[in-house]
Amino acid sequence: MGTKRVGLARTQALIQNLKRELQMNGATLAGVKLPYANVTANTTLSTTDSGKLYIFNDVDGATLTLPDSGGGDLIGWYIDVVCAVTATSNQHKVICSDTTNEDLVGNFLNVDTDTSDAVACFPAIQADGFDFVQFDGSTTGIMGTTCRITNIKADLWLVEGLQVVTGSPATPFGST
Repeated sequence: MGTKRVGLARTQALIQNLKRELQMNGATLAGVKLPYANVTANTTLSTTDSGKLYIFNDVDGATLTLPDSGGGDLIGWYIDVVCAVTATSNQHKVICSDTTNEDLVGNFLNVDTDTSDAVACFPAIQADGFDFVQFDGSTTGIMGTTCRITNIKADLWLVEGLQVVTGSPATPFGST
């Protein structure tokens, strides 16, 4: 078998033309973990934060601010949010950066833990003008509340969540 020299430009071209799909054919990956960040203070997210798990773990509450999606270049950007503690003062909150133009749509499935575990749903449509979700440590979310927030078009975010509450359940959606 002979040897053939391949120049740098040709090597780069071959690499760039590779398919970028990995066929797993039933194989599994071991040791893979989601990138995550503990949220203990107000945090403004950037375009590079997509795909992370944000864990509210400070009882004093904190706010996550989403990146501005008005340019339409964030479609598919998403985060997962979970309350690992129940807020005792303030609240855990996720808010749009452009509260004038951006809206949240979607729904929260609610489980009321201090009655008969009654289940309800809190929907949000664009006409509602909601620009934040908050978990207050009681009626709008306690430890165990979780959601995924995904940008689905310019100025529009989809929220899908499970809300665990005590007291009289209330919608976690709100507007400024």
